[in-house]
Amino acid sequence: MGPRFVRFAALFYGSLVVVAALWSGLRGFDLEPFGDRPAVGLALGVLTAACTVSSGLLAYRLIPSLRKISEELAPRLIDGASRGGLVLVSIFSGIGEEAFFRGALQQEFGLVAASLLFGLVHVGPDRRYLVWTTWATLAGFVFGALYEATGGLLAPALAHGAHNAATLLLWKRSRSKLLKEREP
Repeated sequence: MGPRFVRFAALFYGSLVVVAALWSGLRGFDLEPFGDRPAVGLALGVLTAACTVSSGLLAYRLIPSLRKISEELAPRLIDGASRGGLVLVSIFSGIGEEAFFRGALQQEFGLVAASLLFGLVHVGPDRRYLVWTTWATLAGFVFGALYEATGGLLAPALAHGAHNAATLLLWKRSRSKLLKEREP
């Protein structure tokens, strides 16, 4: 995940924001970035990210298939990536996906449909990744509930982006320690 991937992520997730804005504009929806009470959205976003990261760490410890998938993916996704690149991709994905799934799809089709579609776009290449798809679907419901509770994108985008950033940075730290231990 080098600079080229970060640029691609910026374009891809930026495009999702544009699609969400166009969709919302054409359908007469408000694409409300901050909601009714931004301070509450900020606090709920941070609290939710802390809960989802903690839950993810617990799942990693309890589900062997999750650990195995992580070990397979790490050399391509984490080992060569810079911390800054991981954070940028996390921010882009949090904003882009939440603008699209909560700001446009959830307003159009409702919480259940938007959350299920969110899970479906996180389907992996084989059945082993069903744990990831299930996790994404549940996260879609959580982020959708945050959107409904706050009336804006701040809380779900912050929770989503912070979850991704914390998870990727923790993964990077753990991989760095592991690779140092393996050195002769």
